Amino acid sequence: MSKLNHAWVMAALDQSDNERSKITERERELYGASSIRQRCFINNLCAAGKINYLEVGVSRGATIISAVMGNDCKAVGIDHFKYDDRDPNKWAPEGHIHYNVESQLKANIERYDSHPETKIPGAISIEQGSFENVDFKKMPKFDVCHFDVSPVNQKVYDDFFDNVLPAMTQECVVVFTSQSNAQHAEELNKSIIRHQDKFTIQYSEIRVSGGLSDATKYYSGIRVIGFKKKTIPVKVASKTTVPVKKSV
Repeated sequence: MSKLNHAWVMAALDQSDNERSKITERERELYGASSIRQRCFINNLCAAGKINYLEVGVSRGATIISAVMGNDCKAVGIDHFKYDDRDPNKWAPEGHIHYNVESQLKANIERYDSHPETKIPGAISIEQGSFENVDFKKMPKFDVCHFDVSPVNQKVYDDFFDNVLPAMTQECVVVFTSQSNAQHAEELNKSIIRHQDKFTIQYSEIRVSGGLSDATKYYSGIRVIGFKKKTIPVKVASKTTVPVKKSV
């Protein structure tokens, strides 16, 4: 989408730096591991026309709901609900999920659907499971991705480029979280270098702070990258000429 370019991203950041967007007080006050600025930014990004938005790591839904609020946007969220950073045990017991997180997400989406300022009721759909196992072929290509997986590591970033990037549009915007953590920032850089044959980076913007849960800024820190996927040339099989026998 041509409107979703570097200038649009910079304008969206400028607005969210001042906590301005179309989200209401309800979205601002939703419980979740994200800040008001982060929610405003996601909302501003998705105001660029008809947007297909993907969120990997949905938790209770504060940012995915912010994405669609007042926008012509359809959103898909992916989460396995097995990990909750705010739960004392972090990981759910084997064979279970954090049912309280899943139920809170469903309740938040239901409230969004009935909100008087909701532009497209039913705009949010949730895929439960690991993003590595999702069948993206049945979905539309996505313009924007909020990659908010926790815990994150080198393999998770590599899996993003192997599994999620192919599901994005030719030119797309990806918001990576946890970038105030120097180790995660370095892991992302290494994955970018490892997979650079798949894309070019058109621009990159960073908002980080000294904390990993800074509610006054962009929470765990974000890196916004504009990707342009490279076209893989299709090899055409050479035709084999079969000699024709002449009749005598």
